[in-house]
Amino acid sequence: MSQDTLRVVVCGDDSVGKSSLITSLIKETIIDSQPSVLPPITISQNDYIDSFDEYSLENSATRTKKNRSHQSNGDSVLSRFQESSSKMVSKYIPNITTIIDTSSSDMINLQKELKSADVIWLVYSDHYTYERISLHWMPMFRSMGVNIPIILCANKSDTQHKNTLKTQNQDEFVPLINEFKEIEAGIRCSAKNNYNVVEAFYLCQRAVTHPISPIFDAKEGNLKPLAIAALKRIFFLCDTDQDGYLNFKEFSDLHLKCFDHPATDLEYEDIMTKLSQKIYPDLSSGSEGISEDGFVLLNRMYAMSGRHETIWCILRAFHYTNSLSLHDKFLFPNLEVNPNSSVELSPSGYRFFVDLFIKFDKDNDGGLNEDELTNLFRPTPGIPKLWVETQFPASIVCNEEGYVTLQGWLAQWNLTTFLSYKTTLEYLAYLGFDEGTSVKALKITKPRKTRNRKGKFYRGNVNDRNVFNCFILGAPQSGKSSLLESFLHDSYSEMYSPTIQPRLVVKDIELRGGKQCYLILEELGELETAILENKQRLNQCDVICYTYDSSDPDSFQYIVDIRNKYAESLDEVPSVFAALKADLDKQQQRCDVQPENYTRQLNLSSPLHISSSWTSSLHELFIQLVDAAKNPASATPGLEKEQKVDQEQIIPIVMAGGAVAVMAMVSIWMFNSMHRK
Repeated sequence: MSQDTLRVVVCGDDSVGKSSLITSLIKETIIDSQPSVLPPITISQNDYIDSFDEYSLENSATRTKKNRSHQSNGDSVLSRFQESSSKMVSKYIPNITTIIDTSSSDMINLQKELKSADVIWLVYSDHYTYERISLHWMPMFRSMGVNIPIILCANKSDTQHKNTLKTQNQDEFVPLINEFKEIEAGIRCSAKNNYNVVEAFYLCQRAVTHPISPIFDAKEGNLKPLAIAALKRIFFLCDTDQDGYLNFKEFSDLHLKCFDHPATDLEYEDIMTKLSQKIYPDLSSGSEGISEDGFVLLNRMYAMSGRHETIWCILRAFHYTNSLSLHDKFLFPNLEVNPNSSVELSPSGYRFFVDLFIKFDKDNDGGLNEDELTNLFRPTPGIPKLWVETQFPASIVCNEEGYVTLQGWLAQWNLTTFLSYKTTLEYLAYLGFDEGTSVKALKITKPRKTRNRKGKFYRGNVNDRNVFNCFILGAPQSGKSSLLESFLHDSYSEMYSPTIQPRLVVKDIELRGGKQCYLILEELGELETAILENKQRLNQCDVICYTYDSSDPDSFQYIVDIRNKYAESLDEVPSVFAALKADLDKQQQRCDVQPENYTRQLNLSSPLHISSSWTSSLHELFIQLVDAAKNPASATPGLEKEQKVDQEQIIPIVMAGGAVAVMAMVSIWMFNSMHRK
C-alpha cells in the first residue's frame, strides 16, 4: 500500500452478495439491475470518513475464543480511551481507496487482483460457503503466496433464520480466526438492509492501517514480545522523572501526544481502579501511578476488547511501523550536507543532552556511572558502535572514579556528530528528542571556501564552527600519546606503549576572549599511511600538528620524510609544529635542515616548545591549533604572507599627495584669472 492509496479486493463464492455489498456501501441500497461483476470503484476519504463517525462499531467483530468484540462491556475507562483512538484512526486512512469486485469463475483475473491487493474482503452467506472458507479460499490464498489481512464477512444476515449455519452468533468466526492468522476480524452484514456494511469497510481499512496480528497473539491471549518491548520503551520515555511510574501529568502528556488532547482526572482514576482490580493487583500502585507492567496490562486490555487501534495510536505517535520497528524516516531524517561543510549540535541539541545527563545522574554526583549509562541507553540498541570504535569513555574527560562527566558527555556527542551526524540523528530519535524532527538538534556549518594567493590555494577563514579536528603526526616515541593524555587529564604516563589503532580524544577548550570550542585530537597509529592517502579523510582535518622529540636527534627527520612523501596534499592543510619533551636537553637534529629553518622556509611560525609538565605551554599549543584552523592563511605551508603597508608610511604619503593636489588647483585658478584679465 502506498501512503495515499489502498486496494480492497472483494472475493468469495458466486451469489454470496459481493456486488450487493459494494453498491450498498456506495449507494446505501441494492440496485436490482447491476452487472454480475462491478467495475473498480474509487472513492476518496471525504466520501466515507464522516460515515465512520456515525457508527460505534459495538458488537460487530470477534477476534478470540473469548468472543472479543468492539463492545465496551461496561468498562467505562476503555470506552473513553477507545473513543479517543477511533477519532485518531482517520489520520492514517489513505486518501484514495479502490474497491475491486471479482468473480470466482474468472480465476485469471481474480489471481491478478489478489496479487495487487492490500486487504481481502472475503464474503460468505450460508453453511456451504462458510465451509468453503477453510476448504477452498484460505488454501488458495496461501498457495498463491498472498499474505495480507483478511476481513471475513457473513452477508445476508437479514435471512439468517433461513440458513443452516452451524451457529447463529459470532462464535462462527472463532474457529477460522484461530486457524488462519491472516484473518483479522469477522463481521455479520446485510447488504439489503445496509447493516454493518460501513463497519465492514472500516475493518478493511483498519486491517491495513492498524493490524492486529503484529501486536496480539489470539491463541495465547497476550501481546506479542515486540509489542511489549515497544510499549515498555514508550513507558520509559514518558516516565520523565524516572521513578518507574506514570503519574497523572506524565499520563496526560502521553494522552495528548497520542490523541491530540490531554487526559482528564476521571480517566486516570478509572484506569488506576481498573488495574487494581485485575488478578495481579501489585502491577500498579494507586498512590505512585501506573507501573510499567500496569501500562502493558492496560494495552492488553485494549487488545482483548477488540480496540487495538488504541494501541496503534500510541505506537504510531512514537513512530513505530507495522513491523514494530521505528520508521527509517524517523531514525534517519533527510539532512542535505555540503561535502565542504560540517555538522554540529544546535542549541536545542545541547539542551537535550544536558537535560538527559541531569535526568539520569540519579545520585547527583556529577558523573554517569555504568549503571546510569546502561539505564540511559535502555530505549536504544545500546551504546553507539562508533563510541566503542573510539574507545569511549577513554576519549573524554571523566572524574576520578572514571564516571562520565557532563563536560565529557557533551564532548562525546560533539565528536559523534562531527564524525557521523547520522548516528547522532538516530540516537536522538531513540532517546526521545521531541521537537518534531531530530534535525532541529543539529546545525550545518557554512561550506569551506578555497582562496588563491599568487597561484597558491589555501582555505578561507572559518567563523561559524565550534568543533575542530586535528591530526597529530610525528615519529614513534615523539610524545604523541602523552600529548593526548595531557590534553584530557593534565597528566601522562612515563611508560611507552605504541599506538596501533587510531585514537581520538575530544575536549572543550577556552580560547582568547573567553569563547569555548571543541578540539578533537587524532593519533593515526598504523593507519597513518592509509588515512593520509585518503583525500576525503584529509579534507575533514582542520589542522595538522607535527610533533618531534626535541631531545632525540633523529626525531625531526620523520616529519621531513612524511611531508616530502605527501607534499601535494599536506601543503593544503594548516599546520603547527611542536617540539615535545622540551623540559629535557635539546638536541641538534640529524637532518639536512633544522626545525626552525624548515618552518621558516614554509613561511610558518617556529616550533612551539612543549612539555607535558608545562601546563601553560600545552594550553598555548591547543589555542594555536584552533587559531590555525579558524584562520588557515596564517598557517598554510608555503603560503606567502600578505604584504601589509606600514600605516606610519602611508599617512605622510597621503598628506604630501593632498598638498600637491591643492597647490595644483591653486595654480590653475591663478592662471585662469590672469588669462581673463
